[in-house]
Amino acid sequence: MSQYITMPHFSRQTTFYLFLSAAIVFIAIGIASVLYNNTPIDVPLAGTLKPRSKDILTPNMNPGNIADIIVKGSTFNISIKDPNQQLINSQNGVSSFHYKFAAKKEGIYQMEIVNIGTSELTIAGHTKTKGSEIAFAGQMMLVITGIILAGFSLRLRKH
Repeated sequence: MSQYITMPHFSRQTTFYLFLSAAIVFIAIGIASVLYNNTPIDVPLAGTLKPRSKDILTPNMNPGNIADIIVKGSTFNISIKDPNQQLINSQNGVSSFHYKFAAKKEGIYQMEIVNIGTSELTIAGHTKTKGSEIAFAGQMMLVITGIILAGFSLRLRKH
């Protein structure tokens, strides 16, 4: 006794609405994702850094966004650079550091911490950051997929 699986048969109109609905969902998610990706959100800076190691923080900031960084513990070097790699602040051989600044330019800021001591460092504070440019490509793929699905659905409607 053999059993067959039968696939449901959709009318052209049902298929049109399925494709059109999927297209709208893809486009809506893509657009919402682009908006979210370009909106800076507050991110806590919290962690530790082992002796003889380095950490580089790279928040993607808009003008006016605030970064507040606190580093304590072992001896360390720290440097903060703007998106054009211009030095904002640099300290060498310190064991405590607290610096708050507002971004003057849009882009990726670089905060490099090198633990040159013999014990762990504690990193704290917060900064604003937004998504990367790489994420934008994925979001555009969602929108383009939605447009292609909308085209398929319109083609079904014409025939």
